[in-house]
Amino acid sequence: MDKTEKLTRKNSLRLRDYDYSTPRAYFITICVKHGKAIFSNKKLAERSIGYLKENKEKHNYKIYAYCLMPDHLHLLLNPSCSDIPVSKFLQTFKSQTGFWYKNEHGTPLWQRGFYDHIVRRNEDLIKIAQYILDNPIRKGLTERLRNILIRECWMK
Repeated sequence: MDKTEKLTRKNSLRLRDYDYSTPRAYFITICVKHGKAIFSNKKLAERSIGYLKENKEKHNYKIYAYCLMPDHLHLLLNPSCSDIPVSKFLQTFKSQTGFWYKNEHGTPLWQRGFYDHIVRRNEDLIKIAQYILDNPIRKGLTERLRNILIRECWMK
């Protein structure tokens, strides 16, 4: 792409010709529309994580670590032996939570798309999981991990 060309809505953030159903780890970030701190509300946060856990079980995904921040969600996941790619898994999650949120509050929940990083080595997996779990500390939301409202790690 020419440097002067702008990315349009039709352009994908995903790697062209990469199979996102490959069973390896992916570091994902999904942001709330307009950066609003929606998940400061405990009830909204818990309900959204409930949808994430349901989809994890339904689609046989591994979720190594996640952290729901007030305005974004970090996930470290693996499609494992699932039959759906990462983009479909996230689309389903965002659609469920977004539909529910818009019905309740009248505004969209998520911004378009998501950011991804394909994890290449096991040592990266550990570093990324630590980054995710330390996010609330870096942002000044807590001083210790045990004070975090929604934080889990399923290292399988």
